[in-house]
Formats: sequence, structure tokens, C-alpha cells
Amino acid sequence: MNYPGNPALGSDVQQRIVATFEQTLDLAIAGNRQEALLGCDFVLRMDSHFEPARRLQERINASSGALSHEALADLMPGGTGSAAEDDLGFLPHLDEFEAVSGLADLVDGQGGLRDELEQLFAERRYAELVARAHQESAALAKDPSLGQLAMSAQEKLESAPYVEKFLVAARAALAVGQTAEAERSLDKARSLDPDHPAIGEIVRSMQARPSGGGANANEASFFNLESAAPPVAMPSLEAKPAAPTVQTYASESDRRIAQLLAEGDAAFERGDPQAAIDSWSRIFLIDIDHDEAARRIERARRLKAESERQVEEIFHDGLSAAEAGNLGAARKAFERVLELQPTHLAAREQLQLLDAGQAPAASPALRSGEMLEPLPSGYDSPATADLKEEILVPPEGALAQPRRERKEKVVAATATPAAAPAKAKRTFMLVGAGVLVLALVAGWLLFQNWDSWFPNSDSEGPVQSSSADSIARAKKLQEQGNTAIAVAQLKRIPPSDPLYAKARELIKTWEAPTVPAEPAGPSPEQAAVRDQALGAAREAYTSRAYLLAAERFKQAADIAALEGTDAELFEDARRQLVPIASQLQLFRDHEWDIVLPQLWQLRKNSPGPDADRLLVDSYYNLGIRELQRSNPVKAVEQFREAGELTHGDAELDRNLQFAQTYQARDIDLLYKIYVKYLRFR
Repeated sequence: MNYPGNPALGSDVQQRIVATFEQTLDLAIAGNRQEALLGCDFVLRMDSHFEPARRLQERINASSGALSHEALADLMPGGTGSAAEDDLGFLPHLDEFEAVSGLADLVDGQGGLRDELEQLFAERRYAELVARAHQESAALAKDPSLGQLAMSAQEKLESAPYVEKFLVAARAALAVGQTAEAERSLDKARSLDPDHPAIGEIVRSMQARPSGGGANANEASFFNLESAAPPVAMPSLEAKPAAPTVQTYASESDRRIAQLLAEGDAAFERGDPQAAIDSWSRIFLIDIDHDEAARRIERARRLKAESERQVEEIFHDGLSAAEAGNLGAARKAFERVLELQPTHLAAREQLQLLDAGQAPAASPALRSGEMLEPLPSGYDSPATADLKEEILVPPEGALAQPRRERKEKVVAATATPAAAPAKAKRTFMLVGAGVLVLALVAGWLLFQNWDSWFPNSDSEGPVQSSSADSIARAKKLQEQGNTAIAVAQLKRIPPSDPLYAKARELIKTWEAPTVPAEPAGPSPEQAAVRDQALGAAREAYTSRAYLLAAERFKQAADIAALEGTDAELFEDARRQLVPIASQLQLFRDHEWDIVLPQLWQLRKNSPGPDADRLLVDSYYNLGIRELQRSNPVKAVEQFREAGELTHGDAELDRNLQFAQTYQARDIDLLYKIYVKYLRFR
């Protein structure tokens, strides 16, 4: 009478599976087909090799009503017939089984297998351990401790992808200096695999990380996330980028982006950050929101600016040395500038002056601290006269000319004939006389035509007429319902106005307090929506779908306050959700991969619609996330997991079909547009 499933499971797990299957059989006999199918599904998830559950599932699907006790006799524990003995039987206690079969001697001889499995576990070779456990399933069934070791290895193997994801996130956060975010990711990794060696490496990198961190340190951590080596002047770009990216190129655009990234990396390695920036900038023509290109460009610009600052410091040191008469030191400084930046125009010119036997001197632009643009990469010949003129370099010999002589030339060039002041004076007098005549004529015309040009300037009479117009306009505004504007119009009438008393009387009448009207109830359309929401909420509450019930009650309460039984049901539904508050918070925080194991445990301990819905929605959201990461293969896996828990979800089926279509097709513009507007549940 052997356990008819995976013998590697521990005896306590086997007993729980058998007890659950017994309850499933009772549900099938009672005619609760849906609950029985869920029970079979649950048993098979705990142990996919449990054949009695699979056969019961097939019989329920093949029948249309309740199954009789006789039809399921061969699946019942302790049932008559060879099938019962082969399928289930009763699980004996281990000590009784050993006493009957003399297993104690066999257990003593399993030291070699135990040592082998423990060594595989210590070396974290979990896949080999699980495969070895399947080969020695009979021995593991006789030794619960070995079965527990195999289960632990299976758990480590299943959590490995999630642990790796958190480790990548921790490295990325650490690379950009977000220590707190790195700690959070490490805590998540520790919760799944506290002994993972990479956790210790990242912690040591965090401890060894300098507090300040210069530009070089930042660049090294950005371009080489896997290494904790000291930063160098020009870091390597061979390491993977900080943010996790899709390694398979699903389209020509992705391949082109990867090519441009590689070209920029190569240029940066050659010491040409500008060429690297040019290559990475072209990525924005393909993907304007490419984060990796933006990060690399920003850091390359910082390095370029720091390099240019150092070059300018050396150049100005050379100028200072030349002014002090130390031409040898000046030459070395200018040559050093050209070594660091071969296209530096000003340094090349100063060396040309030294080669010509002239003393170097700074141009006006350099004296004022203005940066000169470097020469193009193809520059080979000396600067021509036009080029010098363009960059504000004075002509040859101008700097060597004595100051007094240059000043005299400027004065001579700006001198004017002696007759100029007299001519300007006469012109000024003529213009002034003309302007005066025009002003007098305009004043005379204004005086003669004042009454006709400004008829409302007289202070007698028109004020009353204007006030009467204001009162008439105010009454019209009040009749149109604009009482506030009408009152403001009347308040503008001054106390000296004869109509002031009438205006105050109207203001007092219109500003009299009014009895507030009873709040209007919901519109017929809103009432219909509220009734529909309440009906769905009551039905969900009856089905113990408290999460859906709370949502629908909340929708109805937003339209009009709940009363009586509905308010009590709403409050009770929220109380029922308190035990799963932590799982709900993880779900709302988009931590679906973390909450999944907890939801499966919740479904096992307290099966119900809430756990099923959260599981379906978590798998659905993970599938949407994979689609948005251009990974339709993994999206199909997540959607299928959700589909096994629910039926008739049109949105889920549509997205599953979409992901399956793009498993065999390149990602195109239609794909990107579709997934861009998908929303999480």
C-alpha cells in the first residue's frame, strides 16, 4: 500500500494530500462538481504525480451529475479491490513500516546517498539534487529527512529567478548611489535565499563604497556593475548596463540600438567621448525614451567636461609660464595639451609661435576666459587668415605692436573733422523749432474742439445717467441668475450719487439669506448604476467574494450613502479582508511575484474567491509586464497560469492570443502601440 504520488515528498505532506483528496471525493459524491474540480486541481498542484486526483478529474468532466459511491470505490482510501491497494491505501507510520519490513537496516546503509545529497545542497547544485532525488525516490520515501532536503532544493530552484531579479535590481541601485533601494532589494532576496553568495558580495561592495565618490568612481560603478574594483580614469564599457534589458533582439530596431551601443562603447574605450556621445545620441531617433542611452550620454559628458577642464588648466599654466619667460615649461604644457586633446587649436597656435621664435601670448578671447572651439578631426594645415578672423585671433604682428602706437591709430581712426559739432548744432535747432510749432498747433486745435471731441467730460447730468444705466444692467444680470455680478455692479455706485440709496436697497434685497435647497438625489442614470453595483455587491458577498463585494459597495456609496443592511454588509466585507491586508498591499505595490507564494498558501489554508482572484490578477499583471518588456514568451507562461485558475476571462484570453502570435513574429510597431496602453489590474 504505497503512496500513489511523488515519493520524494515528506510523510506529513503526503498525509495532507491524502486528507484533501478524501474531502474532494466527498464533494464529488455530493454533486458539488465545481468544488470537486478545484480540489483535484489543488491536489495536483501540490503533487502533479498523484494519479487518483487526475482520474477523478477525468471522471467528473466525463459525467453530467453527481458520482455514486460505487463509481469512486476504486479511488477511496481503504477501498476494496487491487486498484484501491495500488492507488492509495493508508499511509503507515514510519516506525511501524520499518518494523514490518526491516527498513532500519536499509536506512543505516543510506549514508552514502545522504552525504551525496548534502554535498550537492551545500554546493547549491539544486537541479542535480532534485534529479538525483527522483532517481532514488524509493530511498527518499523511507527517510523523511532526505525527502525534506529534496523539497528544500526544489524550493531554492523555483525561487532562483526571483532572487536573481532582486540581485540585479540591488546592483543597479547601488551603481547609481541609491543605497536604500539596494538594501530593499537585498532584503527581498534574503527572504527567499538568505545563503546566496552574491548577497554577501553586494554587501561587501556597499561597505567598501566610498562615502563621497568622485566622478571616476561614479563612472566605474555605472559601466561595470559586476565589479567592485577601484575606479580608473577611463572605465570599461564591456559590462552589462545597470538596467535589466532584453538580450534577444526581437526586431531590427533592437538590433540597431544594440549596434549603436556597441559603437559608442568602442569609441569611449578609444578615449573619444564625443564620438561615443554621437553614437548613443542616434539611438533617440529609434527610441526617444531609451534610458540606457541617456544614462551613458550623461556620464560621458561628465567625463568629457572634466577632461576639458584639466586640458584648459594645463593650457593656462603654459600661458603663465610663457608670460614669466619660462618658454621650456610653456612648450611642455602646450605639447601635453595636444597629447590629451589633439584638436586643441589654441595650443597648436602657441606652439607655432614658439617654433617661429616669437613669445606666446594669450588672445583677447583667452584673456577673458572664453573657451575656443577645437579644430575638426581632419585639421592638418596651419590656421589661415580667414580662420583666425573667425575665432577672433588678431593678425600677425598685432600683439607685438607697441601699445602707444596702437592707441594713436585708434584715436586717429575715430577722430572727426572740426566742422562736425557746428553742423550738428544747426540741425538740432532746426528740428527743435519744427517740433515746437507742431505742439502749438495741436494745443490750439484741442482747445477749440474740446466739447465736440470729449462730450462726456462735463460733470453735470451724465453721472446720474450713468448710474441709471448701471442699475438697469444690474437688474438684467440678476434676472439672468448672475446675482453676484449684479451686486458687484451696484457696489460701484458712489455715495454721492442720487441713486446710491436705491442701489443699496437692491443689494440688501438680493443678498438676503436664502434657505438652502435640499440636496438633489442621484440622477436616473446614476441611480441605475448604483442599483447595479449594489446587486453585484450582494451577490459577491453571498459567494464570499469579499474583495469584489467591498469594491462594488464602495462604488455604490460614492453615488449615495449606504443605509441599513447594505451598510452592514459593506462593513463586514471590509472586516473579512483584514486577514489578507498584507497580501493586498503587496498586490497594490506591484510586488506580484513576491505575493504569489503567499497567495498559494492562503488558497491552500482558506480557499475562496478572493485568493483565486488575487492569483489570477497577479499572473495577469506579470504577463502584461513581460509584454511591456518585449518578452512575449514569458508573457504566455504567465497568462497560461492565470488561465488555469479561471475561465471566461475575455481580456485574459485576448492578451494570451496576442502574446502567442508574437512568439513566432518579430516585434513591430503594432506590438509596441498595443502593449503601451495595456493597464494592470
